[in-house]
Amino acid sequence: MKKKILLPILIIMVCIIVYFIWSQPSGNTIESREQILNNEIAKGNNWTISKEVEIEGYIISGAYSADNKSTLAIFKPISNNKYKFVKSRNCNNDEIIISRAIINNNNYDLIWFNGAKTQYAEIIYTIDGQIQDTLKYNTTDMDIIYNKNPEKEYTINVRYYDNKGNKYE
Repeated sequence: MKKKILLPILIIMVCIIVYFIWSQPSGNTIESREQILNNEIAKGNNWTISKEVEIEGYIISGAYSADNKSTLAIFKPISNNKYKFVKSRNCNNDEIIISRAIINNNNYDLIWFNGAKTQYAEIIYTIDGQIQDTLKYNTTDMDIIYNKNPEKEYTINVRYYDNKGNKYE
């Protein structure tokens, strides 16, 4: 009699587990990455991805929330066209997001500003006390900026400028 009762319970439990696994967002579309952000990030809610870039198979998403927050989120490829949320750097919309990430054993600086429409960004690295040449990026499309950086010790200064010359840093 116990076997007759246990079998249906076991089948129901397996079905619940399979449903739970299949109902998890896979991260292979913008919509599913937004769902992952809504589940994973404590700050903000109703995340909307506005920009993305792929770096060595990883997807970097720039998103904003309904409560005036911005994030740069990293999604690592796993198997079968699925992506796993790795980490995010969250700020207020009026702040420039600067984040470091290790992607396939390479160091990257990730930079994004969602606070205002800008024309260009300047990035200045200081390595071993030496100021490096200024890097300039067109930001009219508000794209995510990324730089491969082999250095371990450095400082970075980022400034965005709008078409009126207003500076954001």
